[in-house]
Amino acid sequence: MAIFPIRSPEVLPRGLQRLIAAMPESNHMVTKTNDRRIRAFLIIAAVLAFPRQASAAIAESWPLPPRRPAEAPLHPAPHDTAPGEQAEPKPSIDQACLDRLRAAGIEFEMVTLPPAPKPGCSIETPVRLKAVIFAPRWKTSIHLPDEPTLSCRFGERFGHWLRDLVAPLIAGELGVELKSVRTGPGYECRNRAEAGKISAHASGLAADVVSFELANGRTLPIKPNDDEHLRATVDAIRVAACGWFTTVLGPGSDAAHADHMHVDSLQHGSSDRYRICL
Repeated sequence: MAIFPIRSPEVLPRGLQRLIAAMPESNHMVTKTNDRRIRAFLIIAAVLAFPRQASAAIAESWPLPPRRPAEAPLHPAPHDTAPGEQAEPKPSIDQACLDRLRAAGIEFEMVTLPPAPKPGCSIETPVRLKAVIFAPRWKTSIHLPDEPTLSCRFGERFGHWLRDLVAPLIAGELGVELKSVRTGPGYECRNRAEAGKISAHASGLAADVVSFELANGRTLPIKPNDDEHLRATVDAIRVAACGWFTTVLGPGSDAAHADHMHVDSLQHGSSDRYRICL
């Protein structure tokens, strides 16, 4: 049973108010005590007989505590982000990958990318590749004059591809050492040319090989020329690249790759075994 605080009979229906007021007052102490008991009994009986009227009257006469503001958070965060702002993700550093690059003789420097102009442009452990050192029996290293900015994991694969496949293949086919490779910038915050999806360059997972510079001063371009021997060498490099990367595009694939060879390690579908080699 609910218990209501009753301050005075004024909260009761008027008929009971008149009945209680008409009760005679007595100077005798016992009579006064009985009168008070009767008045209290009548008040309680009125509350039980007229709950709605009593509750409404009590609600009007009894002060209620102030309501909690609806917009006030119960547990405000100490560092809430202002509306419209998004906290920038902290860069991820793969120290094990950096250690492998050093152990493999791949020269690089760590870089900090500027804020990206569009979402989806970020690199996990970005590095700027400078050169790939050969084994002691080789006279030179493979220099990367464009110093492409790549993800550490892709830079590791790209460096091993140049040293372990491209350089030996060129030496075996042309009898000359590989001196340098023109690659372009590597990282580019942009979409793909043919579709609206974000490019693998935006994640540092792609490089565009334009040409191979040889130790004898000659250039082995990706774009076809009239030298059949050089063209066959480039074709062999391109076919073999499909075993190292998930995407290999070049002259003949589309107009956007008419003068360079694009390689990336972007996963296609649910498996990294799927290849796009055109």
